[in-house]
Amino acid sequence: MSREQTVRDVAYAIWEAEGKPQGRDSEHWMQAEERVAASLNGDKPAKAKAPAKAKPSAEAEPTVVEAKPMPKSPAKAAATKAAPKKKA
Repeated sequence: MSREQTVRDVAYAIWEAEGKPQGRDSEHWMQAEERVAASLNGDKPAKAKAPAKAKPSAEAEPTVVEAKPMPKSPAKAAATKAAPKKKA
């Protein structure tokens, strides 16, 4: 198979992998040429790197945690139970 046919096949595969977009044929051809050249040189083709995850900054807003109501102390609970109820 000729080099041109190989580039054509690779460009077609790139086009299909990207969802067959219109108007990007020259970009796909260039990518295919780079991949074919790299494979002929024994190099691995360059893969797109994933974007780096953002590191939390020191200036980021702190997470707000709502406080739960404090439970009654045992002494307070006992005093409430022992208190005489008022008659109406």
